Amino acid sequence: MLVDQNATLRSVSMHLKAPAWRSSLTIWLVATAIAVVSCSLNMSAAHIGGDWFPVGHDAFYHGRRILDAVAGHFYQFDPKIHAPEGSMLVWPWGYDYFMAGLVRAGLALGLSTEPIKILLWLPVAAVALSIGLLILIGRRLALSNWPIALAALCMALAPTTQLLHGYGEIDHHFAELICVLAALAAGLAWFRMPSTRNSIVLGAVFGLSLCIHNGLFILQVPFLVTLLVRWLQGQSPPRQPIVALAASLLLSALAILLPSLPFREGRFEFYTLSWFHLYIATGTASTALLLTWLKPGRVSVAALVALAAVLLFPLISEMQIGQSFLTGSLGMLSSIEEMRSPLKMAFQDGLVALVNFYSYLVWIAPLTLALCLIQCWRERQRPRLLFWITSSIGLVLLSMQIRLHYFGAFALYFPWLIVLHDYVSARPDLAKRAYLLATLALLLAYVPQIRHTLIAPIPRAGDIWFERLHPIFPKMRKACAEDPGIVLSDSTAGHYIRYYTDCSVIANNFLLTKQQFDKVAEAWRLMELPASELPKQAPQVKYVLVRPATVVRKPDGEYTFSFFNDGSPELPTELLLRPQAEIPPTYRLIDEVRFELRYDDHSETFPYARLYKIVPSPSASPTP
Repeated sequence: MLVDQNATLRSVSMHLKAPAWRSSLTIWLVATAIAVVSCSLNMSAAHIGGDWFPVGHDAFYHGRRILDAVAGHFYQFDPKIHAPEGSMLVWPWGYDYFMAGLVRAGLALGLSTEPIKILLWLPVAAVALSIGLLILIGRRLALSNWPIALAALCMALAPTTQLLHGYGEIDHHFAELICVLAALAAGLAWFRMPSTRNSIVLGAVFGLSLCIHNGLFILQVPFLVTLLVRWLQGQSPPRQPIVALAASLLLSALAILLPSLPFREGRFEFYTLSWFHLYIATGTASTALLLTWLKPGRVSVAALVALAAVLLFPLISEMQIGQSFLTGSLGMLSSIEEMRSPLKMAFQDGLVALVNFYSYLVWIAPLTLALCLIQCWRERQRPRLLFWITSSIGLVLLSMQIRLHYFGAFALYFPWLIVLHDYVSARPDLAKRAYLLATLALLLAYVPQIRHTLIAPIPRAGDIWFERLHPIFPKMRKACAEDPGIVLSDSTAGHYIRYYTDCSVIANNFLLTKQQFDKVAEAWRLMELPASELPKQAPQVKYVLVRPATVVRKPDGEYTFSFFNDGSPELPTELLLRPQAEIPPTYRLIDEVRFELRYDDHSETFPYARLYKIVPSPSASPTP
């Protein structure tokens, strides 16, 4: 009889669970199909003729490193950037190495004979994982099908998702989003059932995410805060699961730290994968273990505060650098578009641009943050508490920089769907009406994005000037293959040159370490020299690429050339705008790109970019 009862209970349990999983699968398939279509709309931005390339400045460097790894050459120190010294790469090894492995697998399966064409599709394919994790979070929050479906559709139709998972967007940000969602999903599972298995999974997510991006140690913060809040409420974490979690975190962190060159060199810095990250992981594990032994009280709280002060003391300098990075006050970071805050974006580009990027939900983001903070105070269900804390931190990060939107984009809509679910659960007779109104409200909130942003064409490589510069790369590639050397150019062109050629560059768009800022300043100082002085001041420079930052037509019909750093440096002004007969003979013109400027009654052609090779003999004459 007991066996029959158990069998009956298992049958009922499977019957109740099966529809939820079937509905989750249906939601996932539909939302993923919509997201794949959305993320494929920018395919035209990833090629010019038969040349296929990444989209985004940093994506070009990822592309170079990944394709080199596919060919069997993987490096963590690049001698061809920040030349002639070379530079330690601030990105961890894991993301590019893993992407190269996927490309090699695609080649083995015969998906394409060109690695770049496989690589460009990987962010689009990964959107299925992001949506799947979002649905899993909804299930672990015990939401019903309708709010989960709305959340999945919000992610599928969001321009922020298109920006992360778009075709050719091989920057590591989409992988960061996956780590953020995975950490939340694993954390919800742990607080719902702190078993050994869930502990191992959560610790592994924390540890392995470090090889995607150095800054993802921040994923450990919501878990620790939730653990501490529950401890202050008198619920000490269970010891055995915490031991398993600590062991999993430390072992997985060590597994990805040991291959890291900065770690092996003994560095302690947050912007490379170094001993700093082992220190953070050890601090997280130690604090969690300590909470299993201590009982809440004045003495134990004072002890924890003192311990925190001791642990944070070695991190003061790194915290200052991190704070400067987050606020955009480090060097020239404030001039980079993705480093702007949404508020600054609204002032500079207008409210329409802000809405088209975030949807109308951004207008109520302060109210959403207030809701999350209130729920942090009121919530007594452990999984929900982790969600509210994670959402609060994510919304704060979202408000600081555009590039950090993946930490809090889901929190623009998910908290309200939870409130809606709770409201409907208490009033089932109003369920259909409430969900229909919510669907209509979200549709209206996303109308500007669906009508404008999702279908709006983006420039080639995500750079409005890339298409004009692109014709010069074949000649540059050929020249660098025959005689490699250092190219002096603006820092924005640095990643392009590194991607297309075997030459080295002085500066690029990496802006985090002192060396990187110094190299941008060095390139700019050399650009301010007269052409006759450059070979004397910088004999290591073999090629010079000059171009304007912008070309603007004034109201009187004349065109003005403005160069980078909002100045008029002598070198590009001389090499680009003066007649060739006035250029010093040590500069041999390899190639130039010209474009037509139309006036009211006539048109003229002007050089947009010129590539010179500095020849040692002053008798060499420039090529017309």
